[in-house]
Amino acid sequence: MSKLTRRAFVGSSIAGAPAVLSAAEKRRNVLFISSDDLCNRIACYGDPVIKTPNIDRLAKSGVRFDRAYCQFPLCCPSRTSLMTGLAPDTTRVWGNNVHFRTTVPDAVTISQLFTKNGYFAARAGKIYHYNNPSEIGTPGFDDAASWQETANPAGLDRTRDEAGVTFITTNQGAGGGRGASAGGGRGASGGGRGGSGGRGGIAGGRGASGPRIAQDGKTPVLPMANGDLGVAIAYNKSDPPEQETDALVVDAIIAMMEKHRNEPWFLAPGFFKPHVAWIVPSRFFDMYKLEDMQVPPFNPDELQIAPHWAYTMTNANYGMNTRQHQEAMRAYYAALSFMDSQVGRLLDAVEKMGLKNSTTSVMWSDHGWQLGEHGQWQKQTLFEPSARVPLIIAGAGVKAAGKACQRTVEHLDIYPTLVSMCGLKDAPSNLQGRNLTPLLSNPNAKWDHPAVSQVSRNTVMGYSLRTERYRYTFWAEGKEGEELYDYQTDPRELRNLATDQPSAALKASLRAKLEQVCAARGIANARSAVTGGRGAA
Repeated sequence: MSKLTRRAFVGSSIAGAPAVLSAAEKRRNVLFISSDDLCNRIACYGDPVIKTPNIDRLAKSGVRFDRAYCQFPLCCPSRTSLMTGLAPDTTRVWGNNVHFRTTVPDAVTISQLFTKNGYFAARAGKIYHYNNPSEIGTPGFDDAASWQETANPAGLDRTRDEAGVTFITTNQGAGGGRGASAGGGRGASGGGRGGSGGRGGIAGGRGASGPRIAQDGKTPVLPMANGDLGVAIAYNKSDPPEQETDALVVDAIIAMMEKHRNEPWFLAPGFFKPHVAWIVPSRFFDMYKLEDMQVPPFNPDELQIAPHWAYTMTNANYGMNTRQHQEAMRAYYAALSFMDSQVGRLLDAVEKMGLKNSTTSVMWSDHGWQLGEHGQWQKQTLFEPSARVPLIIAGAGVKAAGKACQRTVEHLDIYPTLVSMCGLKDAPSNLQGRNLTPLLSNPNAKWDHPAVSQVSRNTVMGYSLRTERYRYTFWAEGKEGEELYDYQTDPRELRNLATDQPSAALKASLRAKLEQVCAARGIANARSAVTGGRGAA
């Protein structure tokens, strides 16, 4: 395959799809909950150790999508794609240092469309890209056109407790702060060291007068007491008062909810956790015993299963021993449980204000996060733990409450689904996802749509197609290798079937489908134009 062949695209538009709301119904509110670096280690997704009672509570009032996938396992490309309804090869945002208004300036984002339909649309915290945690307290790489109001709080995790972090491992190579890019030498190309990224100006860095500025090109970044912690495997058990950034995000959203309770609203709380560094109240660490952390099994031979492009590190698990690995997992679980507690505060507020029956909640993560699967950490791979994301759509308009859906869906589907659920007018005609409302009524409804994820390696792009059973991944136009996994027989991706002769017909079929989808979404022909950016995501 010298090039991915361009073919006609079949059926991504929501044109003609009936709106769920009738004209007489009150317009639905939307609580649009985002989390950073959240994988599927959640109780309602089957994790036996984690404590997430509030996300579980949300799932009981909605549909939990068990096979949901991001378009790009890196912050800015992923969030841009979700918010615009356009794939990364359409937005041409492949790294953390490019803003979509420079590539698709006329894009109408989800929240913009709600505003055009008479809604109050606002966010608090991280919805678009922020270098996390360095840019907490700034607008980050926000899109001003998307909101009528924003809040950028900075809690004690950023202003006080960074200085006291414990580094579980510093063996992460060269890079910003005490950690390095998760790329380990083969990461996406482009500016940025470690978690901060950028070479000044809008990309973040040093301004004309010297102080470091955020990616908006003007807002000073708060001092970093321990370097840039954007990729550091580090934690701190913070003391009261519990005024972490994510708690302040919820404070801001609840205030907006109260102020606008008598009008339709689209409110987007963007949580910064469980992204590193894991700085959360000590009581959340106390929820877990070190010995309860189930370290993913790993054999060094796993680093030879896939083409070298598939991995972001060859120093498996950063060289951590078992105890360090367990410490890192416990810190991640503590941060996740803290974030879950903030989800509970949001759900409580909706109920107390009498808005439960008129509010649809969507909970999503920008991408997954690896905790040692295949010896890999963080994101930027096309393995299942990195590309797979939690997705829950709950509340008003969801008929199949408490059910799980095994169909393959993707981030692009969220935009057209909300258009349909909320009866929005004048949606962009070029949305590339599919309306999920049939699955909100019947999670077992007929559905034959794969998910496509991609990631960059310098000037090479990898593309991966996921069906309900298989994943086919294509690297460097086929010259550098392929991957094919059967999750029915091999859930841990330990056997690459790409060169197995009995799988040749299956591989050809999946490859042809991947070509079709990529062609429709604007496959990047100029590989040399791919911009990376290994900043924190």
